[in-house]
Amino acid sequence: MNTKPKDNEWKLNIPMEKLPINQRKDSLILLFFLNLHGEEIRAFTELKSKWIDKVYKLPETSSESYNSTKNGRYMTMKRMREIYNKYMVRP
Repeated sequence: MNTKPKDNEWKLNIPMEKLPINQRKDSLILLFFLNLHGEEIRAFTELKSKWIDKVYKLPETSSESYNSTKNGRYMTMKRMREIYNKYMVRP
């Protein structure tokens, strides 16, 4: 397996150690999807369908936990978008 980074690989613009733990975790997940798919739109689409939809599976709309789960999904995508805007660069 070749572990040499590619020239067009997504990276963080600051050292990973300077991020809080939760942002580190989110940035690693986001980096995985960005480097796997290459482009932002496809990466976020796949992130939502393969990560968010699995971790935060929506219950029935009549369920008491529906709104809190839906809000958790929204907040996770918002955090990912903020990390993308602040820290992601493609050389």
